[in-house]
Amino acid sequence: MIITWITIAVCVVCSIVMNRSPYPLDQAVKFGALLPLRVKRGEYWRLITAGFLHLQVGHLLMNMYSLYNLGDLEYVFGSLRYAVILLVSVIGGNVLATWLSRDDRTVSLGISGGLYGLLAAYMVLLFKLGLLNSPSIRGSLIRTLIVNLLINLMPNVSRQAHAGGFIAGFVLAMLMI
Repeated sequence: MIITWITIAVCVVCSIVMNRSPYPLDQAVKFGALLPLRVKRGEYWRLITAGFLHLQVGHLLMNMYSLYNLGDLEYVFGSLRYAVILLVSVIGGNVLATWLSRDDRTVSLGISGGLYGLLAAYMVLLFKLGLLNSPSIRGSLIRTLIVNLLINLMPNVSRQAHAGGFIAGFVLAMLMI
């Protein structure tokens, strides 16, 4: 789970550094938070960097817990393919969030698009291996999906990033498995 642990470390370090600033949101923008206006002006690197930034401790802890739980997929896919799914899902989520943004000045950040991509890859894996026939696995997946659907009803959640990451992870997993 080397990619998982490296990603967790990067996210935690970035969060600590940003939150040491008296103006953490400004610091997040400097670090590469997603700002659709800036992406549309050519700062495409924000599509990647925003995925590793978290300001609120609860947001960081929830995402790192989810990443850790999905980290076993690194054993299944291998570190390189796992990293590709995670990174391309982050990018896919942020592309869709930028494209569908109603306000080009909205700052967004977090690895959720990548997490949704990993969740989609997990679903594809379960389907292709025929494991969805198991009531316990199917039930566990349904409970996970319900929780994630509820998360999308919360305020200040980028549903577009979640959807874009899910689509990217689904497509990549279909091609890889």
